[in-house]
Amino acid sequence: MRNGDQVLVDGGLVGNLPSDVVRKMGAEVVIAIHLEVAPAKPDEIQSFFSVLGRSVDVIVRENEIRGLAAADLVVKVDLHEYTSLEYEKSKAIIDKGRQASEEKARVLEPFALTDTEWQNYLSARNSRRRGSGLTPQFVRVEGTSAGAAKHLEDFLQPLVGKPLDTKTLDGLLTRLSGIGKFDSVGYRQIQDGTRTGLLVMVHEKSYAPPVLQFAFEVDASESADVTFTQAARLTLMDVAGYRSEWRTDARFGNTYGVSSELYRPFTGASKWFVAPHASASYTQFKIYQRSDPLVIYGRTDANLGVDIGYGFNRFSEVRVGYEVGDLDAKVRLGQAQFPSIAGRTGNAKLHFLVDHGDDPVIPRRGYTAETTFRWYDTSPGALEGFPTMEGQVQYFQPITRPASIFVTAQGGTTFGTRDTGPVPQFFLGGPLRLSAYGTNELYGNQYYLFRLGYLHDLFTLPPFLGKKIYAIGSYEFAKMYGFPLQSGFPNDINAGVLAETAFGPLVIGGSLGDSGHRKWYFQLGRVF
Repeated sequence: MRNGDQVLVDGGLVGNLPSDVVRKMGAEVVIAIHLEVAPAKPDEIQSFFSVLGRSVDVIVRENEIRGLAAADLVVKVDLHEYTSLEYEKSKAIIDKGRQASEEKARVLEPFALTDTEWQNYLSARNSRRRGSGLTPQFVRVEGTSAGAAKHLEDFLQPLVGKPLDTKTLDGLLTRLSGIGKFDSVGYRQIQDGTRTGLLVMVHEKSYAPPVLQFAFEVDASESADVTFTQAARLTLMDVAGYRSEWRTDARFGNTYGVSSELYRPFTGASKWFVAPHASASYTQFKIYQRSDPLVIYGRTDANLGVDIGYGFNRFSEVRVGYEVGDLDAKVRLGQAQFPSIAGRTGNAKLHFLVDHGDDPVIPRRGYTAETTFRWYDTSPGALEGFPTMEGQVQYFQPITRPASIFVTAQGGTTFGTRDTGPVPQFFLGGPLRLSAYGTNELYGNQYYLFRLGYLHDLFTLPPFLGKKIYAIGSYEFAKMYGFPLQSGFPNDINAGVLAETAFGPLVIGGSLGDSGHRKWYFQLGRVF
């Protein structure tokens, strides 16, 4: 964190066992808890990161020795079989600490307190705690441009004239640090003549914005047909006013394309926003029957539109808009499943999104919901306008510390309208959409899909490789109405490994379905 011109880091680097600090605070007896970890093995120091980590360990252990020497009593906890990255084993590590304390029970007993003495101590300690005691009469922001500071002061204006609730303030400051412009945000009380106020100090990142991100996607939805797409995203901020954000994505490989959207709030503090957007792309659209390719269409899309929306909070928004474009889909190889089409498209849309998942990539707790309604006033081959609606709801619930269950429900419909042109509106088949089935094997104008699954935390990756690896299993069942070649009850079971890596999500799995459907697949990459 920053304090004026100072940058403060974890005090453990110079005092990981600060016996001298607590003695200066008035402690008469200092009891130190020493965590004994395994010494480094030469064959484990094989990279820049391991050398750096070992160097930090040497510094920390040196200051720990000084802390141990200054303590009156030391409780040693044997943690030789654990590493500093095994957070999932916290319960076992806590049990080790409890066991070490019990072994020292006779030595520690003279320092024990009765329940009454402990409660008296807590009461005395709490009475010495100072509340904020501040009712700010103004808020001032420093560390950014005058225009941005004015917008931030407007954002924090609800704090003025009320006793300062530090929990509410911390929440607001967390939101400020989360917009991507600042690497630190802090505050303190100030005086301006006779007025008492709140000074909020922000520090802008030296390296962003703008932000340029790279990603890639390896898709083996069909194990005999692996595709690769390179992607990049450029994000510019405040280019059209405070809190505006302009994102541009580019893709090269199996899909060639560019898309761009400018998000602009009506005012710096408004929840209303306008979002013009445009995109153009070319991709190979494939239809399989089981593992056999039937046809490859070359599909070209170009679209231009604008949305007006309202952000209820950080987790949900609603948009209405209109989009006009051009669609060209022609058979490149194989037997056509529906005719080639070309022509103008136009649709009005209503879109709603809510995301209360605890992780944007692999949620373990919470729920998400998304639905889009469109009214097409023109579409190639359709004689008149028609509606479509597609939605998805997901729910995740932990059942033990390492395990979660989840359920997904999704579906789409044209509300009984049959004349939507020669190309159906919805497709099923492939990972997460009847995984055992061939890519886009089922198609039509109305469907449903349900997925029930189990996610189990296996172990944590080193920080430079990613986060965690999970075992995943699921059961899916679905129906595509009006598709004549499907079985009476399309369903499958899936099992595999899911990892959140530094290169993006990785899934390797297999699926066994009804009527002889089976498949191995893997996918890697893309986080935006």
